[in-house]
Amino acid sequence: MTKVRRFIEEQFLIEFDESFPESADLFKEGVMDSFGYIQLIRFLEKEFAIKFTEQEMTGGVMVSLTQIERAVALKTAGHPAG
Repeated sequence: MTKVRRFIEEQFLIEFDESFPESADLFKEGVMDSFGYIQLIRFLEKEFAIKFTEQEMTGGVMVSLTQIERAVALKTAGHPAG
């Protein structure tokens, strides 16, 4: 999952550490907007050869690095990301 973390840090110019934990809400913190979210989804789908449904993308489930990594792990294991 280092690829996901690295993508987010490079794309959104942040660094996950004690002051910005992996569980932080990227939208509420002002790090990511809807355009950035689409870029992230496209990256995840291409990088991990997975596909997110509209419901999975709009369900508000993937707002932190922790949740994003969990969703990717579930998708790559063949389970829905909800």
